[in-house]
Amino acid sequence: MKSLTNVAEIQECLRKLEMEETQVDADLDELLAEREKLEASLDKLEVLEPQLGSLQHESKSLVKIISDTSGLAESISVKVRQLDLEQSRVQLAIKHVEDIQELKFCISGIQRAMEQLDYEDAARYMHKALGFDKTILEGSFAEISVPSALNPEYPTVILANSKAKLLHIISTEFDGAVQRQSEEDITRYFKLFPLVGEEQVGLDKYSRFVCAIVSGKAQASLVGPPKSPTFYADTLIRLFESIAVIIDQHQPVVEKYYGPGKMLRVIQRLQEESDTRSRKILEAFEEEREISRKVAEIKSFRDPKRNMLQTAGPIRSLTPQPGMSNSQQAAAVPEVIDPRELDITLNEMVLISQRAHLYNRFLESRAKSEIEHLQSEDQVGDTLVERPKNLYNESGLLRVSGLSRKVEEIIDHYLVIEEFFLRRSVDKAMKIDEYDFGNKTSSCVDDVFYILKKTISRAVYSSNVDCLAAMINFIKNTLEMDYISVFQKNMTGVFSSGDTKEARFQYMLLLNNINVSIDYLEKLTTEIEQESVSTIASLSEHALAKAKAVLSGLTGSSSKFKQILSIGIEELFDKTLRPRLRPLLQDSYKEIKYVVTDEEYAEQEALNSFVHRFMSGFDTLIEPFKSTLTEDNYNQVIANAVTSLTKTWEKIIFQTKFNKMGAIRFDKDLRAVGFYLVSLTSFPVREKLTRLNQMAMLLDLEDLEDLYEIWGNNSGAITWRLTDAEVRRVLSSRTDFHPDDVARLKL
Repeated sequence: MKSLTNVAEIQECLRKLEMEETQVDADLDELLAEREKLEASLDKLEVLEPQLGSLQHESKSLVKIISDTSGLAESISVKVRQLDLEQSRVQLAIKHVEDIQELKFCISGIQRAMEQLDYEDAARYMHKALGFDKTILEGSFAEISVPSALNPEYPTVILANSKAKLLHIISTEFDGAVQRQSEEDITRYFKLFPLVGEEQVGLDKYSRFVCAIVSGKAQASLVGPPKSPTFYADTLIRLFESIAVIIDQHQPVVEKYYGPGKMLRVIQRLQEESDTRSRKILEAFEEEREISRKVAEIKSFRDPKRNMLQTAGPIRSLTPQPGMSNSQQAAAVPEVIDPRELDITLNEMVLISQRAHLYNRFLESRAKSEIEHLQSEDQVGDTLVERPKNLYNESGLLRVSGLSRKVEEIIDHYLVIEEFFLRRSVDKAMKIDEYDFGNKTSSCVDDVFYILKKTISRAVYSSNVDCLAAMINFIKNTLEMDYISVFQKNMTGVFSSGDTKEARFQYMLLLNNINVSIDYLEKLTTEIEQESVSTIASLSEHALAKAKAVLSGLTGSSSKFKQILSIGIEELFDKTLRPRLRPLLQDSYKEIKYVVTDEEYAEQEALNSFVHRFMSGFDTLIEPFKSTLTEDNYNQVIANAVTSLTKTWEKIIFQTKFNKMGAIRFDKDLRAVGFYLVSLTSFPVREKLTRLNQMAMLLDLEDLEDLYEIWGNNSGAITWRLTDAEVRRVLSSRTDFHPDDVARLKL
């Protein structure tokens, strides 16, 4: 209150106090209104007070009864638990006695069955005996109860001796069955090993048995000289097929008697055997095909300065050169190694790589299935071959098998030979390049791209992404260094002696080669991508993405080809057509004027001299191009010609005078020439005539004021390509438009 300093604050404080007082009064009124209800409730509680006293007394009595009953129940429960404990001990004693009796029965059964040579029963008794708990086998009661006068040893000693003897017998019988090649006895004794607790011994013996089958077939296949160009690849394929058949046929047997996943140990042994046998096959392949010698000769022949291209010359005709026949010219290319022999060797190498990839993929899938069963039952460590864990992958197979290492060596040799084969073949194709009359290209284009397709197909078929990447990069390098560079070099000096007929033809043929090469390269890329879908589909997701990226990179070379082609067409046009276009227009306009009377207009209409002269002259100019160039190259030359022609024509029009009748005549001439030029090519050249058409539109105006109907906001669909200054200049060409009126136009 002391802080209030003026009347307004005092009044505001008073208003709040009045409101608070009003609220307090309202709360008091509400409490007083509830007074009767509260008093009635208190009266009811007073009535219940005697009843609550009796209830308290009764509840105390009930608590005492429950407490006495609980004590009695606890006493009874203790006695029941004691009885249960004694009963369970009695049951355990009975079970122990029964187990001892069963153990004694099993031991006697083992000895009896072995005396009767019934090894299956002996194995079953042994399996049951080994199933007893260790406390029973080594317990004092068993050591007292089981021994007899005939068998005084402890049960553990009896079982160990019997197991060793039985295992020796089973192993001996199994080995004998293998020697007799008796499948029935092999299966009979194979299934007994897990019964005597020797799963790994049984699996290892079975592995040796199936590996011996693989080894025998592999050794037999190498007897005698090779009989076919793919002898060693076929031999390797038969080895893989025999292993796959063994896995398919024997997996159910192993799973039946040993359980799911146990085939993995056999697969591991088979992988080791296949590494040994495949290595011998591949070493025989390298020796017989003289791979090391060929690679050494190729490496010694490699020329870092790429001198093979220095002798590349112009395209030859089918007509023999003076003093040298075509066969002599072809023989002029030295041969270090027969390319046909290399071709056969390369085919066998990629077949080896491809089949090895499929075989590894098969093993991986089967091993993965087996190890999943083992992991679910936590038996991986008991089944795998005893080797350091870091040698195996997540499927239980060797991370780097001997087969994989050997195939990688072969792929390295393949890359060396394939690169030499490709470069040598391309170089030879370029040197014996020849032209057959009537074709659009010379022979080197088809020859080179046939070689390229064969090479890329082989690389794809190898199923090795790194190999494919290396070959694609080398192919791109070969195309740029050994192929397109030859065309560039030949194009450089074609017009050194002027625009002769022979030079023009030679240059156009080179341009055709480049153009068709671009088409072939794009087509080749598409075909290889389609072909590789089935071949590389089995690769991992990462490898598959890498393979697709590698294949897509092949199209990168076409951009360089297109750039060279564009420059070449421009040079061809500059050297041949461009210098002749202006004279053509000037000759076509000879004695032609656009300031004409009605009689002169009618005469020009009848003669149509300009159009006839131009079309006749232009046909003569482009005929050699039309008959020689490919469609795409011809269309590009025509497009360049139209571009140059329109610029020259515009300059002529800017220097020409018109009246109304002359403007109409020019419009007709332009339309006729435009239709003619459009008919010459499939390229969109009509757009190139837009400026001339707009000039004709301006010249055809009845009055200068009509310009505003097609200019500015009223232009509608017309996009003007002429500047304001050019519009005034065109309109000034009309003799009936006063220059001052043209200058006053608001553009």
